Amino acid sequence: MAHFEQVVRFLTRYCDRVAQVGVMAMMLLAVINIILRIVWKPILGTYDFIEFIGATLVAFAIAYCALEKGHIEVELVVARLPGRVQGVIGSVTGILSLGIFSLITWQSLVLAGDMWRKGETSMTALLPFYPYIYGIAFGTALLCLVILIGLSKSLAKAMKG
Repeated sequence: MAHFEQVVRFLTRYCDRVAQVGVMAMMLLAVINIILRIVWKPILGTYDFIEFIGATLVAFAIAYCALEKGHIEVELVVARLPGRVQGVIGSVTGILSLGIFSLITWQSLVLAGDMWRKGETSMTALLPFYPYIYGIAFGTALLCLVILIGLSKSLAKAMKG
């Protein structure tokens, strides 16, 4: 399990770096577009570019955030409970989270495939939707792996007590 966790940690860290580059790209694109709007004419499709980059960067950053426990967590009550009960609660929330994000991954793959077959594109930049939806599916699949690691730790804690 330690090797699996190292691989997931590496992938999430790499995807987080890609997301960081995406934030920079969004900021540069917005600033350049504003400047060009003032001195000449704006970049066609800026809204589409920023929208797609934003969706992808959130999907790529969410797994790393979960791995580093960066999400909001209410443990005021749970931290005071015995270790076994904490493990059971963590296991239940892990199973539910895994179920939800597995469904999101699966449906993202289905939607991306449909968009690819239909040739759906954005209105102004004519960018195809499917690569970005595949990116969202990849990010949520990576999140599922992070949840699986947490679930295994919670199950071990529930068994050990």
